[in-house]
Amino acid sequence: MDLDQETAKELVKSVIDGFEEESIVNAESVTLFLCRECLPYLTKMNIPANIVQAVNGLAEKNEDLTAAGSLTDLVIAQDGRLQRVIVAGFGKGDECKPNNLRKAAGSAARALIAAKIKQTAVVAPILSNPARAHYLAALAEGLVLGGYQFTECKGKPEAKPELDFSIISGIPDAERVLAEAEVVADAVCYTRDLVNRPGNLVTPSVMAEEAEALALEYDMEFEILDVTMMEAMGMHALLAVGQGSIHPPCLVTIKYNGAGAAPYTAYVGKGITFDSGGISIKPSENMGEMKDDMAGAGAVLGALRAIAALKIPCNVMGIIACAENMPSGSAQRPGDVVKAANGKTIEVISTDAEGRMVLADAVWYACKQGAAKVVDIATLTGGVIVALGTETAGVVGNDDVLIRQIIEAGKKAGESYWQLPALPECKEALKSDVADLLNSAGREASCISGGLFIGEFVEAGIPWAHIDIGGTSTAAKTAGFKVKGGTGFGVSTLIKLAQEM
Repeated sequence: MDLDQETAKELVKSVIDGFEEESIVNAESVTLFLCRECLPYLTKMNIPANIVQAVNGLAEKNEDLTAAGSLTDLVIAQDGRLQRVIVAGFGKGDECKPNNLRKAAGSAARALIAAKIKQTAVVAPILSNPARAHYLAALAEGLVLGGYQFTECKGKPEAKPELDFSIISGIPDAERVLAEAEVVADAVCYTRDLVNRPGNLVTPSVMAEEAEALALEYDMEFEILDVTMMEAMGMHALLAVGQGSIHPPCLVTIKYNGAGAAPYTAYVGKGITFDSGGISIKPSENMGEMKDDMAGAGAVLGALRAIAALKIPCNVMGIIACAENMPSGSAQRPGDVVKAANGKTIEVISTDAEGRMVLADAVWYACKQGAAKVVDIATLTGGVIVALGTETAGVVGNDDVLIRQIIEAGKKAGESYWQLPALPECKEALKSDVADLLNSAGREASCISGGLFIGEFVEAGIPWAHIDIGGTSTAAKTAGFKVKGGTGFGVSTLIKLAQEM
């Protein structure tokens, strides 16, 4: 990858290979990332003896010092002054995975910011192993993501905290690894910003503007279909969702070409910029959270931002189906029948099952543009939370190979997925007496039937997978590298998937 490594300096000020003890002694603070198996290696590194003694003494008294998620704050007398030392644990044995290090780094970053530390030397014995480049990337991503703050809606703009990291590493080509990690983390933060902005600031036209700006910045092909153009193409499923809002819907495509004449994979995102439920209106309590219903589209834009910046050798088209779902005199009604662009008719059982309708026309359009594979991502159902909780996204589709690729990419990205079965009875439940399909088959297995509905609009023979991020798009509390609010879930996975196509 041809990446300007100067971008790495936004993340770290220096990467020290074969560092001297003075690098630690002169640092304002020291952040140690330790698993249980790392402890014996502290004495073999050029870490000041008083720090090693303090840490080993604590470890003897408290075996949880290196437990995953633990954070211990010390103050050490160092060269005539006081030095802050933070010990972040990431487990033992099989727990010592990159994602636990990513989580530990996120927690440590917030502790440093809270303590108003401006500079820290980062030491992780595991990074002395030249084969652990993926651990270095995870640590760097965690430091950025854990320190993320969304303050742009404050009355008085707040300056972002300044925190310089000097990461002690024995990883070959560490600056390249860090530069790439910075790009990935920046893309996730970009998506978090989109998701965290309220519905009055993010409308369908704003999403289109974001996509156009991205396309211009990285010289990508850009197209927007407005209401008139969508009507001409028969996209009445998408149009029906947006017809109750004063903000007209749109369908946006940006194409990244990094592999010449190779076939395109389509990333298709649900972009409901606010979801009131429409006529089937949601309860007023917590309805404000529905500003995040464009998180799928945000993930697509974030992923393309990084894919283009990293110049990954692949071809990806990003399609975002944007609308605002509002109740009004012009809104669609329960019982309406609309015809999608592929000719199938849909009986609207619930206007709150709107995401699958905008995606119906969007995945069809991806196929018409020649996509060889289609991956859609959406905050589609609350049912996926019932099934899988808030840390794991559900995946359903027509191609097990593609689904396995998504799951494996997620493991490398620190994002969890679980394959849901494409049950024939769930597909049968979508049949309507008055139209071809129901837009909702009820609460039972809703995350499966909702996904299979979208699959009805993918051309036969094209591998397709649907990712339901209904439980993972936002976090109710801050923990690890996730900060309360938008998580940017799916961005890193889509980047990894592109790298491995």
